[in-house]
Order: sequence, then C-alpha cells, then structure tokens
Amino acid sequence: MKIFCRSLMWILFLQSLVYTADAEKLELKWGSTSKHSGLYANTTSIVEIVNKAYPQKIDAKVVETQGFSDNLTKIKKKSIDLGSAGILEASAAYNGLSEYEGNPIGELRSLWGGYVTPIHIIASKKSGITSIDMIDGLDFAMNPGTTSGKLLQLFFDAYEIKPVYKEYSIALSLDAMKNGAVKCWYKAGFRDVRDDPIVELEKFMEINILPVNKAMIDKMNAKYKGYGLGITVPENTYQALKQNQLSLAYVVSDFVHKDVLEDVVYKIVKAVWGKKRQLIRQLDTLREGGFAEMYEMALDYGLAVPFHPGAAKFYQEKSKGNIPQKLLPPEMKSPLPPPAD
Repeated sequence: MKIFCRSLMWILFLQSLVYTADAEKLELKWGSTSKHSGLYANTTSIVEIVNKAYPQKIDAKVVETQGFSDNLTKIKKKSIDLGSAGILEASAAYNGLSEYEGNPIGELRSLWGGYVTPIHIIASKKSGITSIDMIDGLDFAMNPGTTSGKLLQLFFDAYEIKPVYKEYSIALSLDAMKNGAVKCWYKAGFRDVRDDPIVELEKFMEINILPVNKAMIDKMNAKYKGYGLGITVPENTYQALKQNQLSLAYVVSDFVHKDVLEDVVYKIVKAVWGKKRQLIRQLDTLREGGFAEMYEMALDYGLAVPFHPGAAKFYQEKSKGNIPQKLLPPEMKSPLPPPAD
C-alpha cells in the first residue's frame, strides 16, 4: 500500500510539472481570412514557423475570419491578438480616418512591412468579356467586407464602371461562376496550388483575367490618392495568363495589439525573419510580393501604423538605429539608442 501511495504521489508530481510547463506557454490567436482564400496559407505558414521556433513558449493558432477589416475590429476587441490586413485600411484605422473617423484603433501596432498582392479580375471566357469596360452593368460577384473588394469598388468608381454587385462568400462566388449565375468575379493573391479558388475554377472552365493599365491606376489615384497600386503578374501564373500582365494591387501586412508582450513580439519577428527565405520558396504570394524585404517594405509603401516595441527592437538591431520616427511606437518615450556593435 505504501509503495502504491508513493507511486501515485510521484505520478501526480510529474503531472504537475507538465501542467506548469503548459501554463507557461502563451496562447495567441492570429486572424487570417476565409479558408477559401489563398492568403489563408500565408498566415498558416508564418504561424507554423513561430510555433516551431518556440515550442515551449508560444502556441499560436490561426483563426478563420471574415477578412482583413474583421481582423482589425477583432484586434481592437482583443478577441484575436494578431491579424492580417491591408496597410491602407490599417493606417486609416489607426489614425481614425475614412470609415474609422471617430472610432480609431489606436491599439494597433505593426509587425513588418508586408507584401504586395494582386487582385485578379475574372470573367468566364465564353462570356466574351475581355476588358474592364465590358463589366459595366453586368452581375459581378462581390465578397463583402474584404479589403480587395473595397479597393475594387473604388477602382470601378474612379473608372466610372458600374457593375451590379451580387454579394456572396468566396465559396459561393466560386459556385456562382461555375453555374453561370455571374460571369465576373475577382480574387486576390498569387497562385497557390494548395488552396486557390482560381486554380479550382480553371479546372472547371476557361476564364479571362482582365488586364488593367497605368492610365487606369493613375485615374484611381486622382480620385483616391494613394489607393492606386499596380503589380506585374508573371505569365503562366494561371492558365489564362499567356504573358506578363499588370494587375491592380495592394499591400498586406500583419498587425498586433499593443498589449502583447514586447518579448513575445520580438520572438515572433525574429523567428519569421530567420525563415523568410523558406517562406518565399513555399509561397508565390510572399515571393512575388516582396516579403523577403520585411523591413524595407514598411518604408517603400508608406506604412503608417507604428511598429510594436518588440518589432522596433528587432529592426533597430538590423537597421543600425535608422527607424523613422513615425514608425516608432508611442510607448517609446524617445528614439531607441544605437544598437551595440
């Protein structure tokens, strides 16, 4: 009986050590997009890197959300800790501009500069639609609440095109294209063979991916300054792209609530920085979009949400103390001292 009791006590002691170790592991919720979006894979790959780098310290989980706007709102409410978003909308949210006027998200902080991602404007080939102008007055599948959808609506407005928007989820938009309920749709991101609605659609039907040109983007910027951005999508990215083609685009980054611990964010940025070459080998969106230049992208594309203190500390070490004042978090009362040699 004594032997049994001692054995039981030993087992309970060992279990208490396990529970203590688990209790020290920080659980984080990282908002992404719909699982039907190719961009969901980007968040998943980043989170895998973070978890593998700190298996005893961090347990980050990808959370499927309604999109980038939803992520910003959820970060404010602390229902997620981190999340992806377009930098233009995140900047508006942080500074209380546009739709965020009177309701800013001042708790928002940046992790990195992000990556450029295209918006593909799609039409079924049998519809005969070969140019943007031909969309005017036609039924167009729109995914409400998405950053790419908002941007595309601004683009059409600036270019004086008025589609008839039919609001569907990404999955239902794909079905609507397949069954002919709509002839036009759009999708953000480069090709992802693992989970890409355009790849799936091209298995079912022939499509046209409609080109834009610099004049169209300039016209958009004339009405919505700073919103017009283009990127050249390489030929053969999809079957429909027989040559390099200019596409409307925007910059996506990842953001975090200011209350997440500095040391945790430092670890996250350090882990991703160390594996960024691996990431861009895996994912076309990150490779073609410039994610390898995690810090430089913040400067090149006018990121207007300051870095989290943990991210600022890491970039301070990498940039030799040259972080612009506007990207230093307000929690830092003065610029960071020069890093030690």
